[in-house]
Amino acid sequence: MLFLFFNLLSTHILSEELNTPFGTLIGSNNGVPAYSNGDCDFISDEHYYIGDVLSGLKWQCVEYARRWIVLTQDLTFHKVQCASDIWHFNTLLSVSDDNKNVPLYRIPNDSPCPPSPGDLLIYKRGNDAPYGHIAIISQVYSDLIEISEQNWDNCYWPGNYSRTMPLTKMHDHYFLIDDEYPIIGWMSYKTPENLKCIDTYCLTCSSRDTSRNAICIYQ
Repeated sequence: MLFLFFNLLSTHILSEELNTPFGTLIGSNNGVPAYSNGDCDFISDEHYYIGDVLSGLKWQCVEYARRWIVLTQDLTFHKVQCASDIWHFNTLLSVSDDNKNVPLYRIPNDSPCPPSPGDLLIYKRGNDAPYGHIAIISQVYSDLIEISEQNWDNCYWPGNYSRTMPLTKMHDHYFLIDDEYPIIGWMSYKTPENLKCIDTYCLTCSSRDTSRNAICIYQ
């Protein structure tokens, strides 16, 4: 009985530790801190800026991804309502040079090119993820990747990454598998060695969302 009491107590304490309030520092990668959104469904009306560069709404997944590439790559991307819409982008913008654009390459899941550190991981929209999701691929190993992100589960990170994901190679193609939500692929601002990996013509892009009061541009 005493063992059961302490077991329940430790479970309660652990759950409270994982339930981080809005704005709590939950981790950091490459010097870029990540903050808790409190609840995955919560949408703040507060914007965050890096100097005069808008990174987005606190503390959404898009905000962290944009802030990460601003601080580590001196790049940013266009304003976007939904993370999944980023898959349709063809360029990133230079922060320090208004006249400079950098190509952004779509590499679909099930590609002969593996992901690389710094790539943007893009999730598809779904019933439980109506806006999709974006994360930074912060490290790549032979059988898994490490991810940095905001507003996934809003838990404290186990290290300098939010979570890991299995990376599988089959018939010379690479797969990232998430048991919860479908992954469209990853996007790179570095030219892939194999240009055949790139979805240049947006063949894996979804069609426009023509539903009434649509928030996202694409399905």
